Amino acid sequence: MVSSYKNTRQLVTIDTISMNWGQLVGSIPSKASLVVKMVTPTDPANPALQPLIVAGVDKLAIDLDLGAAWTESSGAFALAPATLDLGNLARAQLRVALAKVPRDLFTTTDRSEAMAQLVEVETGAIELSLGDRGVVDLVVAQFARMQNVSRDAARGAIVAMIRAQGEKIAGANGDARMAVDALAGFVEASGQTLSVKLMPRAKVPLMQLMQLSQSDPESALAQFRIEASTGL
Repeated sequence: MVSSYKNTRQLVTIDTISMNWGQLVGSIPSKASLVVKMVTPTDPANPALQPLIVAGVDKLAIDLDLGAAWTESSGAFALAPATLDLGNLARAQLRVALAKVPRDLFTTTDRSEAMAQLVEVETGAIELSLGDRGVVDLVVAQFARMQNVSRDAARGAIVAMIRAQGEKIAGANGDARMAVDALAGFVEASGQTLSVKLMPRAKVPLMQLMQLSQSDPESALAQFRIEASTGL
């Protein structure tokens, strides 16, 4: 399907929209997936897209693939894959596992009941992969323009900021320092893939993790063993 974008002459091209669900438990689909493939113009009126506009990126090729499954017998919930491919910018993939997810969480319409059900949910492994296809160079170029410095100087400054901010969050956590080093390395050389895996050290209630992430990020990270690396 091809249609005009807002009131402009630019076009939105939708190649695929596919959604399916199945393996019903009562009226609840315990497995679902969504696939979207489209090309859309970058909107000059959207402030978040200004760096792309300045860099000459006038359209985005979006390839989205989401899959989720819940197993009633074990209460396990998995978001996998969750893949977002932005053409010549980046490709990100996220996998999230949750445990002890109760059936009632999917059926209740009462907010207080839903919050009570969420208390039971525990966080499992979280895996993130981010492949650079041009987004790092774009960020560096934008920073260089803003600071009126060379791209090499801009890249060095960004790496220094990552390490400085990482020190505040990582503290004495050796695993977190590894993740900071991997992120800095990801920016230092273009075209790499950053891989991060978080594995719970013990039981990690989801609600507690969400609260800690806002109030005490260092303690939130300390709940996990962290593996991080970069590579081509």
